[in-house]
Amino acid sequence: MHEVTVGHQGTLNFHVERTLRSPGTTIEDLTVTVELQGLRASKRVWDFDGWSALLSFFEGLAVNWRGWDGNKNFDSLEGDFRLSAKHDGHVRLSFELGEFDRPTPWAAKGELTLDPGEELTEAVEALRRLLAAPIK
Repeated sequence: MHEVTVGHQGTLNFHVERTLRSPGTTIEDLTVTVELQGLRASKRVWDFDGWSALLSFFEGLAVNWRGWDGNKNFDSLEGDFRLSAKHDGHVRLSFELGEFDRPTPWAAKGELTLDPGEELTEAVEALRRLLAAPIK
């Protein structure tokens, strides 16, 4: 497995390129693709701790599947990928993905809907497997 897709009424996809890495090393980059009706944006995003903050973000949503107050947030290392989640019976996952340090910067923003409970739990388990899997 080299990718995980999360959401309905729009999707968020995390893809690991088929590259070799030494045993015991972490995944440093993911290609993040967001799709909503009329929008598709994709970008390679970097991290240097194996994406533990991203996994913790999704684990926190799954553990608190019955709801929480306010927003829960994730920001990538370079600030080019952001997530913010709120709970109103469903999980509303707002995203921002972009290139901000280019001569012609761009950004894609939107909101996905996730069902709390099983859909969220499955997403966390799939993300764990993706980030732990050796790439061949």
